[in-house]
Amino acid sequence: MTNKGKQETAKEISVIFVEGDADELMIRRLLDYYAVKGWKRKGEVIVNKTHGTPVFGKMKKGLVKIRQDMEGKARFKAVCCEFDTDVYVNGFQKEPDWESIRKDLKRYFGVVEFCCLRAETSIENWMLDASEGLIAALGLPQTTKIKGVTGLEKIGNLFRLNRMSYSRNKGMEKIKPIIDKLDIAKIREARKKELKEFEKLLGVEIE
Repeated sequence: MTNKGKQETAKEISVIFVEGDADELMIRRLLDYYAVKGWKRKGEVIVNKTHGTPVFGKMKKGLVKIRQDMEGKARFKAVCCEFDTDVYVNGFQKEPDWESIRKDLKRYFGVVEFCCLRAETSIENWMLDASEGLIAALGLPQTTKIKGVTGLEKIGNLFRLNRMSYSRNKGMEKIKPIIDKLDIAKIREARKKELKEFEKLLGVEIE
């Protein structure tokens, strides 16, 4: 087949790179919510977990694997990187040069659109936006006081009250039933500013 033929049969892909299990579950909940509200996916949308900030090396590995799985018939329309901002806000890590990464994605993979989805200051803070549902899902009384400084500490403390351990990166089966019960509409409303570019990239046009 000619290169032109391959291009014609290539499937349009948008890839969302996420840090860990909690991030993946939350993004999938959002995608399902958008669909219920009438969003029509343009091409295929793939959520890819990178186990840490999705820097270029990790994204490159993920995109190569997707292309191999699709026998080269993948055209990457858009890439979005989701990550917590706490490590950068607190000075623990230097934030990647996203503009350089955007250029590399276009150069090596032909990515047309790119955006960053900054979970302020962590995906656990998003979960706390629906704290009533979170507390109920954990089987705790609504009068439960949420203790801790960071979102991660607060979520960890809530889970421990139900004799459960919380890990944002290792515990998909454990935390999925909890995240599935959160009010995703409430979370989206609270995070509209952070989600604006992400939703624009995916063509989400809902109230």
